Amino acid sequence: MKSKFSLTAIKKKINKDFLILFMMSVVNLLFLHYQFLFSIGLESSCFKSSPFDNLTACLLDVSVLLFIFWLLSFMRLHVALAITFAITLVWSFCNIFYSRFFYQYLSWTAMGQAGNMTDGTVTSSLFEGFEIYDLYYPIMIALFCWLYRRSKKCDVKVRSLRTIIYVWVLSLLLGLAAHALYIFHPEMTIVYQYHKTVFTPRLYDSMWPNWTYFHKGFIRKLFIDQLTRSSHIELTEEQKAEIKKEYMDHSQRVTGRTAPENVKNVVFILVESYLAAPSDLIVDGKEITPNLNKLRHDSTVYFNGHMLPNVSIGRSSDGQFIYMSGLLPLHSEITVSVARDDTIIGLPEQMRRSYPDMKGMTIIPSNPTLWEQQAMSKSYGFEKLFSALDYQTEMNDKDAGGCLTDEMIFTYASQKDLHNTEPFFSLLLTVSMHLPYNTYFGHGFELSDANLPQRYKNYLINCHYTDLQIGKYLEFLKEQGLYDNSLIVIAADHEPPLRYLDMEDRLPIELPFYIINGGITNEDAWDGECNQLDVYTTILDIMGIESQWRGLGHTLLNKNYQNSVTDHTQILSDWIIYGNYFGKNMPQ
Repeated sequence: MKSKFSLTAIKKKINKDFLILFMMSVVNLLFLHYQFLFSIGLESSCFKSSPFDNLTACLLDVSVLLFIFWLLSFMRLHVALAITFAITLVWSFCNIFYSRFFYQYLSWTAMGQAGNMTDGTVTSSLFEGFEIYDLYYPIMIALFCWLYRRSKKCDVKVRSLRTIIYVWVLSLLLGLAAHALYIFHPEMTIVYQYHKTVFTPRLYDSMWPNWTYFHKGFIRKLFIDQLTRSSHIELTEEQKAEIKKEYMDHSQRVTGRTAPENVKNVVFILVESYLAAPSDLIVDGKEITPNLNKLRHDSTVYFNGHMLPNVSIGRSSDGQFIYMSGLLPLHSEITVSVARDDTIIGLPEQMRRSYPDMKGMTIIPSNPTLWEQQAMSKSYGFEKLFSALDYQTEMNDKDAGGCLTDEMIFTYASQKDLHNTEPFFSLLLTVSMHLPYNTYFGHGFELSDANLPQRYKNYLINCHYTDLQIGKYLEFLKEQGLYDNSLIVIAADHEPPLRYLDMEDRLPIELPFYIINGGITNEDAWDGECNQLDVYTTILDIMGIESQWRGLGHTLLNKNYQNSVTDHTQILSDWIIYGNYFGKNMPQ
C-alpha cells in the first residue's frame, strides 16, 4: 500500500490549473527582480541563499495579494487570480521602467511624486526607456489570457489551498537549507544572515535599499516597515554628539574669504544633465561649448572638471538639495519628500549672516509642485519662486507650454535682475539638456561626425544651445554692471544616463564646476577629483561666512583636500534628515 505522502499522492492533490496561474504572478515578480539584479545591480553582493530569499519573498507577496483579492471578490478564486496577475504585471513593469531612470525600486516617496508624470519633460523622457525584453509583458498577457480561458473555474477548494501549502513548504525548505550553509562559514553565521535578510535594520534600508527589496520583497519592505516606523526618528544623545563633532571640525572646511569685497551677490546656474566631457570638445571643427570654454581658460576663473555626482534616486532634486543644504540625499527614499518637513540651513540663509538685506529668488522651468520645488525653495531660504506658470502670465506668453526652454529661463532671469536690489541671491535651473536625446533644439548648429552615436550628437547640440543662452546671460550681467559684483557659480545637477547617449563605458561620469569672481584660480585651489557635497562648503569659505555649520563637504580652497563623501558622511546625513536635527539643535 502506497503512503499517502508519496510523490504520486501529492501530485493528485495539486490543482495544476491553479498552480500555473498562481506561479505566473510569481514569475512577474521574479522577472522584475532579476532584470533589476542584472541591469541595475544591488549595493552589496548576493549570498548563496539570496535566490531562495528572493523566491520566498515573491511567494509571500503573491500569496498576500491573492488572499486580499480573494476576499474583495467575495471568495471567487478565479477572479482573484486574474487581478493578482494584473497587479503583479503592472507593478513589475512600473518598477523596471522607473529603475532605468532612477536606478532603484519604487518606494512610497517615489509613488508620492507620481504627479510629476504630468510634466512634459518627464513624459517625453519615458519613451527613451523601452528595451527589447519589454516584449515579456505583452507575451505574458497573451499567455495568461489563453491559459485563463482554458482553465477550469477555480473555487476555494482544499485542493487549491494544499497546492499553496506544498509550494510554500518546498520554498522554505530550500531557503533554510541555503541559510544552513552559513553555519560552516568562518565569518558569517546563520543568525547573522537571518537577521540581515528577514529583520533588516534601518541602516541597511538607507544604505542598501535595492538589496533590501530583493531579499525582503515588497510586502515586508513597503508595508510592514512603514507600519512599524515613522518617517522621522528620535536621535540618541550619542548620535547628536557624533553629528556635532563632525560639523564642528573646520580643519577641512575653512581657509578664509577670497572673494573681493565688492562681490556680494550670488548667481547660481544649475545646469541640467551636464557632463564635463563636452568642455573643450571640438566636433566637425566646431566648439561644443565656446562660451564656457572661454571661462575655463580665463585665468581668473576656477574650473574643476572632475566633480563626482552624489545624487541618489531624486536626481535633479537631489542635486539642488546637495548644493543648497550641504547634505547628502537619502538612498532609499525621495529626499525632498522627507526633507520638506525639516528645518534646513540653506545657502541663502547662510549668506544673510554677512548680508542681512539679501533677497533670494529661484527660477525654475517647470510647475512649482514638481519635486516639491515650492516647499523646498522656501526651506532653503528663498523668498520667491518663479515657475513656468509665472512666466506665462508675466511675459504674456500663453504658448510657452508646461516647461520653459533655457532661452526663456535666462530671458526671464534678465527681466527679474533689472529689478533686483543688491545684494541678491538667484538660483536658475536649466532644462534643455534633459532627456530624451532622440531630438535636439534646432538653432542652426548641426553635427555630422559619423563616429559619434546620433543620440550623443543630439546631446552635444543641446549643450551648445544651453552654452549659447548662458553666454548671453553673462553678457547681460556685464551690461547691467552686475557681473563684477556677483559670485557666479555654474554647476551640474547630475550626469545624463550614458546608456541613453549610447556612450556607456566611453565617457567618465564627471561634472563641470565653475566659480567666477571667487578670487581663486586653479593654481590656488584643489582641481582634482571632488564631490558635489563640497560646493556648499566652498561657497561659504569663498564668501567668508562665519558659521558653525558649513555642510558636510570640504572646501576646495584647500590644496590638501581630502575626500568628503564616505559611508560615515552618508550615515550622518541620514541622521540629520530623518531626525530633523536642525529643528531642535540649531548651530550658531
